[in-house]
Amino acid sequence: MTEKEQSLISELADKVLQNPVLLQKLSNKVYELILEDLRNQYTRFGHRG
Repeated sequence: MTEKEQSLISELADKVLQNPVLLQKLSNKVYELILEDLRNQYTRFGHRG
């Protein structure tokens, strides 16, 4: 990753952290992606409980 890319990501992260609505949207998206990944793993490997 270039310094410019790192700088842009850092600026975006600062904006998200300062905006509760954006932070909630990001949190919800991360939750959805983790849940989707867990479902995929469950489907792929089956339940071994």
